[in-house]
Amino acid sequence: MTDARPLPSPYSDELVTALKRRSRASLAHQHIYACLYEWRHNPPTDKEISDYVAAITGVRNSQLQRRRRDLKEVFFIENLKGHRYHLVGWLPEELAEATGISNRVRFHVLQSGACKNCGRTVREDGVKLAVDHILPQAWGGSDAEENLQPLCVDCNAGKKDYYGEFDQYGQQIQQAATYDEPHRRIAMLLKAFDGGLVPSELLGAVASMKQYQEDWQKRTRELRELGIDYQTKKRKLPSGRIVTDYALTRWVPLPDEPLAPLIRRLEREKKSDGLS
Repeated sequence: MTDARPLPSPYSDELVTALKRRSRASLAHQHIYACLYEWRHNPPTDKEISDYVAAITGVRNSQLQRRRRDLKEVFFIENLKGHRYHLVGWLPEELAEATGISNRVRFHVLQSGACKNCGRTVREDGVKLAVDHILPQAWGGSDAEENLQPLCVDCNAGKKDYYGEFDQYGQQIQQAATYDEPHRRIAMLLKAFDGGLVPSELLGAVASMKQYQEDWQKRTRELRELGIDYQTKKRKLPSGRIVTDYALTRWVPLPDEPLAPLIRRLEREKKSDGLS
């Protein structure tokens, strides 16, 4: 069973984006994919793949077999008689998402039988559940159980489409998304853009990465209590809605202590000083 999408062309942006989501976007991976793609009507052996890659790079890749197996996290590659490898198509998303997750962990994550986002269930609504990475792997998320959740196929696809809009900012997101506190995620994302404008939609997505933040704009304003400052710029979306983008103008190192209690304390002290 494969995804119905056409296979991406070798070295295309579509291929690189797909491989980056699984941290498999090295040139070696792309060369191996190119061989499998060009030879898909006459599937190659490992030796033929090795010869193909060596003709491009001028060297033999000692990790070729491992990197070929890596591609199975994204694509369905059929093992044929004679140790030949047939690139068939995309791996279905629900299978690709769960690759590398043990059966025990997968069972435990899906045990509730309900989608974490919409609440629909397998029993009552007939939905099919997938194991989702709360923090996407392409942004530094792991296969650890605390980073996994059950999503129905519809919600999982919607999340991938939404987060996929931000893949161009993957490097900056990785510098911010792994922090537990929303204030810290917002601050580190602003810092990662080095004074450049951070799209409002991206800031909201990273703020809500581990738990939904309905008022992430308030969390952003509260960073000023710590000495961090920023400027804003209005932008009109295609829908006509006006959003505000953010650019860091002043940075101070963040303290190691939890930020939310510290901000509350600083607010109380400021209010007390104003009354005295």
